[in-house]
Amino acid sequence: MPSIVQELSGHRDLGGLRRVVECPAKATVLREGPAQDSGPGAAWLAYLCPVHAVGLDGWPGAANHPDPGAMPCGTVLDYRSSEQQLQSHADLWLTPLTGVDPAAYGGAWADVLDQADRVLLARVEEAAAAGEDSPLQNMLAVMDVARRAAARGDLGVTAASLGYCETLAQRL
Repeated sequence: MPSIVQELSGHRDLGGLRRVVECPAKATVLREGPAQDSGPGAAWLAYLCPVHAVGLDGWPGAANHPDPGAMPCGTVLDYRSSEQQLQSHADLWLTPLTGVDPAAYGGAWADVLDQADRVLLARVEEAAAAGEDSPLQNMLAVMDVARRAAARGDLGVTAASLGYCETLAQRL
């Protein structure tokens, strides 16, 4: 018998794993994202605690299902393409944090991430010049991995790297 995750995902391969909220609670709800554009199954599945099940901005779901609490709150199984995941990162945290809009670069993710990296580096340098530590410092190494992967055309590694940056961005 297939699990609820297999059923809801349409038995597709996982495209990405994200942690979209830092919460110590176990999930009690499995939120089913909207239908996948290309084929059966949900675009993503999010494990949420009761608090985050009622209000997780940017992750409106098609349906909620009970979950036995096996996963931490905020875990998202993402079945979208790497390109769609990158756009999600831009919408949820990259553009708000850096001001870099992918639309201005015609979808050239290497250029988007080069500019975002410049913005982050400038902010870290400004903080250092003021004698302060910047929490963005931790993001620079992972952003560099994302930037170099995008330049090679490896959007899967790019999306995975931005997933880690997303976790770091939550701490800002």
